Amino acid sequence: MFLDKDLSKIRHDFLEFRPSNIDDVSRDRLEFFLWELSFLDCFLSLQSFTFAGECGMLNFTQKMKEIWKKSMLVQQATQRIFFSDSDWEGSVDPNFDPFTSDVPTGIWKTKLEFQSKYSFAEVSSIPLPANKDDIPTPKFLLEFIDAVIENLNILVQIDDPRSLLFVPGPKGQIEEVLKELNLLRFFVCFVSNKCTEPAQSQHTFFTHVLIVSSHAAMVAWLYLPIHGKENQDVDPSAMNDLFSDLLQMKIRPIQPGIRKIYTDVLCALKSTIQPGWHPNIQNKHVTDSGFLEAAAHNLMKLPTVSNPSGTVSSNDQMSILQDMLSLIRANLIHLPILGLEFHCQDMDTVIVDAGLLIYSLYDSEGEKEGMTLEDLNQALGLDLPGNIQPVKVMIYLIIRKAVQSNLPRIHGLGYVDFFLSNLKEFQSRHSDSLATVVNQLQIIQKELESLQPFLKAVAEQRYYKHDRHQIWATQLISKVYEVEYVVDACISISKEVPHCCLQCWLLDIIKEISCIKAEMQELLNVVDDTMNTTTDHRSSQLVWTPKMKEQFVGFEDVRKELRDQLKKGNYQLDVISIVGMPGLGKTTLAKEIFYDESVIENFDIRAQCCVSQVYKRMDLLLEILHAIGESPSFSTAHDAADQLRRTLMRKRYLILVDDVWETSAWDDLRPCFYDAKNGSKIILTTRHIEVANYATCVSFPIHLRMFNDDESWKLLEDRVFGEERCSPSLEEVGRQIAKKCGGLPLSIVVVAGILAKMEKKEESWKQVATTLSSHIHGDTKAIVELSYQNLPYHLKPCFLYFGAFLEDRVIDVSSLTKLWTSEGFIKSCESKRLEDIAEGYLENLIGKNLVFVAKRSSDGKVEACRIHDVMLEFCKEKATEENLLLWIIRDQNANPSSNIYSHKQHVQRRLAFCEVDNLEEWSSSCSLIGSVLFRSDTDISARLPVPKPGFTISRILQNFKFLKVLDLEHCIVIDFFPTDLVHMRYFSAEIDQNSIPASIANLSNLETLVLKSRGQILLPVTLRRMVKLRHLHIAQYFTISNAEKPFDDDSLKFYDLRTLSQPYFSCVEDFELMLRKAPNIRELECKYKGICSFPFPVLEISTELETLHIIGEVVEFQHWYPVCISASNLKILKLSVFRLGHEHLSNIGQLQNLQVLELLAIEFDDEEWEVNDDEFPELKVLKLMFCQSLEEWDAVEYSFPKLERLSLRGLENLKEIPSCFVDIQFLQSIEVRECNESVVKSARFIQEFQFEDYQNAALKLSIYPYPGVYYDDDK
Repeated sequence: MFLDKDLSKIRHDFLEFRPSNIDDVSRDRLEFFLWELSFLDCFLSLQSFTFAGECGMLNFTQKMKEIWKKSMLVQQATQRIFFSDSDWEGSVDPNFDPFTSDVPTGIWKTKLEFQSKYSFAEVSSIPLPANKDDIPTPKFLLEFIDAVIENLNILVQIDDPRSLLFVPGPKGQIEEVLKELNLLRFFVCFVSNKCTEPAQSQHTFFTHVLIVSSHAAMVAWLYLPIHGKENQDVDPSAMNDLFSDLLQMKIRPIQPGIRKIYTDVLCALKSTIQPGWHPNIQNKHVTDSGFLEAAAHNLMKLPTVSNPSGTVSSNDQMSILQDMLSLIRANLIHLPILGLEFHCQDMDTVIVDAGLLIYSLYDSEGEKEGMTLEDLNQALGLDLPGNIQPVKVMIYLIIRKAVQSNLPRIHGLGYVDFFLSNLKEFQSRHSDSLATVVNQLQIIQKELESLQPFLKAVAEQRYYKHDRHQIWATQLISKVYEVEYVVDACISISKEVPHCCLQCWLLDIIKEISCIKAEMQELLNVVDDTMNTTTDHRSSQLVWTPKMKEQFVGFEDVRKELRDQLKKGNYQLDVISIVGMPGLGKTTLAKEIFYDESVIENFDIRAQCCVSQVYKRMDLLLEILHAIGESPSFSTAHDAADQLRRTLMRKRYLILVDDVWETSAWDDLRPCFYDAKNGSKIILTTRHIEVANYATCVSFPIHLRMFNDDESWKLLEDRVFGEERCSPSLEEVGRQIAKKCGGLPLSIVVVAGILAKMEKKEESWKQVATTLSSHIHGDTKAIVELSYQNLPYHLKPCFLYFGAFLEDRVIDVSSLTKLWTSEGFIKSCESKRLEDIAEGYLENLIGKNLVFVAKRSSDGKVEACRIHDVMLEFCKEKATEENLLLWIIRDQNANPSSNIYSHKQHVQRRLAFCEVDNLEEWSSSCSLIGSVLFRSDTDISARLPVPKPGFTISRILQNFKFLKVLDLEHCIVIDFFPTDLVHMRYFSAEIDQNSIPASIANLSNLETLVLKSRGQILLPVTLRRMVKLRHLHIAQYFTISNAEKPFDDDSLKFYDLRTLSQPYFSCVEDFELMLRKAPNIRELECKYKGICSFPFPVLEISTELETLHIIGEVVEFQHWYPVCISASNLKILKLSVFRLGHEHLSNIGQLQNLQVLELLAIEFDDEEWEVNDDEFPELKVLKLMFCQSLEEWDAVEYSFPKLERLSLRGLENLKEIPSCFVDIQFLQSIEVRECNESVVKSARFIQEFQFEDYQNAALKLSIYPYPGVYYDDDK
């Protein structure tokens, strides 16, 4: 506080003369003197209050102040305390020590003198004030208490006996006084917050609190030991006795007079409570919560002071009251939520009544002996039971609103499927806990089942243009989330939510679902003829896009291609579509070409229009007409379109149609563009591949690529320096910055705008390079936001889920689609597989240029994808905003309890981590979390050997009841799986152990299990109980432990299993048994020992199996033979490390639906392969890799009739490619890597022959010789 001017000056001098290199002894001395001055200042601030003068406190403090002024303001002594002898040599006595001087001695003598005169009895006898000027204000009182608490805290915290502030012996009494002062402070805040017109009872209460606070401060100050004078150290018991007397006689409501002060002020407050009375709603929850803590504390202390023979304080009744206080306090912080303020009156009444009841229980005179809580409540004129009921309602509303506020605002339409499949099992497993709500749960289940057709229709985009249907879908899935929360609360041990709230909650959900159904039925029964596919009522003017300068940089190859198409090309009307992601420069490129002089001279008229997401057909037509010199007025769009068509049909025209979002927009314009076969052209830009494909006439769409590093740097340099050039000192960091923009021109321009305004210094640019991502998203967010908002409902969560991955990560599509499915993003459809639907979702996002293809498989499917950093930043931010996903990063989310609290946790949110410590820290606070995703930025080979000691799976899982996805890119120890993880759908981890515990079968609903290891893994025989598995992937490979025949004919079948990798089969019988056990498997990758000689068994494969990869092993330095295969629907076959004889090769050639064949490290009998004319009728892709024994490859004329791609690698002894390949009309590419020159020559011959005889100029030949080797034609 330091309100006294003299003390402030002394304090200032201490701090002013303090040297920078102060030693520990001097620092402790300084802290001691500051502590003394702080306490003295507290007492001097009381000089206007009567009680301070009458008890002698003011006389004493004034005397102490004079000692400081006379002794401690001697400059040399003050300076000598803090400065070395060398600094002040000769200025003071070198033997001077302030602790042997008169200063501390005088202080201590004065304290001893006052100890003999100051007593609690004198303070307690002081009458309470009648004079208004003698009453402390709440502001002053709170500041005084804070100062006392701060000084007492210093005494408690010092543990070093060498410190001058060290208090020897136990500090329990000081800590107890601190606790009581804090609770009194809460009481003062509560009263002052509600005092609109303070009455006498408030004045009395405030004065009482000031007196007891000042007494606590005086006792601590007077009895603090002074070191260096052992005979002056006081007995700590004297101070403890005074503190104990203070607690029992003046603070706690034990004495009738003290109790009356507390009850009087509460009665006065109760009389002022009115409807809507909440003068300071922002601080209300803090003050109310603090008072409730004080009341609960006094209730807890009650058994030690009440009449033990009375029934007032029976344990059961006290426990009920204690629980009620805790429940109210836990929910107070959420009272100001919008719409709940009207409950303030109910809450205030209950809080005050509870306080009155508790303080009245401290009746030591036996007046209320034998009374129950109900009797006492009635005797006091309270209606606590009646008042509690509206508070229960309010608590229910608070809890529900808090849960709803944390629900994801974007949902996967497949989530209801999961819920319905789990609900029956959950009711069976926890029948006792759910017994009272089972009827409500069954009603909800029936209602949701009846709504499944509607959700399916939304997923199929039947209501794509009707926002109301998507709102209903969102509301329904939100109800599912709430029901899951209620179920968890019912079975929770902590019982944080009252049971009455849970029943009320489910009843309300039933009513709300019924209302949604009624509203839906009302609208669905009306024939809706208002579908408008051409407009979207959101203004495109809200989006600002940074404009690039007129000078165009980059895309030299694309510009050349465009010019050639426009200047030469076909005479037929051609639509040249430029398609690319937002911010890639489509419009800039199109306009660059549109205004190119060499292009302009080839056309009679030119015009352009910008469609964008929001447009009117009439406006577009008028824009084009005005550009070609026509300015008539039309009453209808039909007339305008007719006029435009008649104008264009006589001319050779070039039209730029920019930013087309939907095919319907092209339908509105296309009839106007007459094809006079005169070479007219249309340039169309779009971010959607389906629009580009739809508008295509002759030319294929141009997929605009990212900038390369040189183009990125050139653009950045041009935008920052203009006509000037960058200095050499900045070029290196400048290129780093350009590269970090990821090849996106818009990002480069945004960053250039930042650099252009900065000093051209290397240090400044390096700072930008370090924090680049935070700059990029600021200007591109609106562009991506627009694209995101235009996504169909079912694609939005799929797109935002990319925010769960790290930057620059190539994402495995198989894992991604399985995660989508496990998260409930994919809505099931009877006629389609979930995996196929998920792949379609991804292709849709790729077509909209929000996701890029990183790799395609042999059959053309997307095998890996990636997302641009700009998009990734958007996904992370939007996913957090929509409560879909939260990244937990240390220092940004330092305290789990501050973000996940009590029953208002992150309901159904997904948490992503990149640090193990964070994951372990948060696991204890996340029982409702649906997904945990741990991402690592290191390769598996660098992670596997060294798992963190003690980082076991059980430590993570023990707190998660609703976990559906656990994806750990971290090496863990799998020790045990709890039994209650019935929701778990997806589990992926990296391990460094050779076996898995049998408890994995506790994951009874697991659909995807992925374990990555360096060697063989033994899976428990209990695996055969996990019949809901859809995908089982173990790398390297696995066997079943502890059983010779883990799967017999009597065991359960895996009807749902779709992909399996990599079991080890030692014999063909095991192979066949697995296929019988999984009749619907689609993809199988396995290790098979093989057989050494004839006869070769034939493996019967079901029609469901489409992809088969069999990996052999070298036995006694030899390759063994695989089985022969009978598979009517097999499309992809990969064989690795086997020997193939003529029988095997012929068998493979007879697979009628085989489209992809890959042979890796295969040895051929007789070093040859003969292909007959009836073999491989549907094969499209053939890959031969490292088959070093193959020398002769013969094929007849009609072999491989539909082959499109041939890939050869490491065929050192092959002489040539069969000559019949020159006649394969579908051949698109030949790739030759590390083969001998004769193979290269035969490949070139095929290319030349195809060009000359079949005009197949599209056949691409790629030659990759051995390093350092050049073929004759390459020299």
